[in-house]
Amino acid sequence: MQTITTRPTPSAGPAPLTITRPLLCPCCKQPVTTPQPEIVIDHFGLTPMEGRIFHAVWKGKGMPVITERIFTAMYIDDPDGGPSPDKMYLAFKVALCHLRQKLEGSGIGIANVGYRRGYRLVLEGKFPNSSSR
Repeated sequence: MQTITTRPTPSAGPAPLTITRPLLCPCCKQPVTTPQPEIVIDHFGLTPMEGRIFHAVWKGKGMPVITERIFTAMYIDDPDGGPSPDKMYLAFKVALCHLRQKLEGSGIGIANVGYRRGYRLVLEGKFPNSSSR
């Protein structure tokens, strides 16, 4: 006797990250409400370091991204893995401060999740509380 089993159909995946204030695509100048991180980086003129931090947090899709993963993204091109952990953390905090200033008022933000839990992407400026910024 032959048994036929069916696999459940794969879901469409997680919903894309959307914003209510559209950005303009740098190529076609059309409004985009589901931007790729590269469009956000280009639109706000982020530095390469800020862009790497933003991209690492964007990949988390709103879920916490641990700081070590962000450090890896920051120094991915460095054959030595980057500076000492203390200097790495200081560089991260400075770049994060500048990144948050550039994104302020855009509806896109990066929030602290909690002690040693990392950072997450927040869309539409809904931060858990003002002290986390």
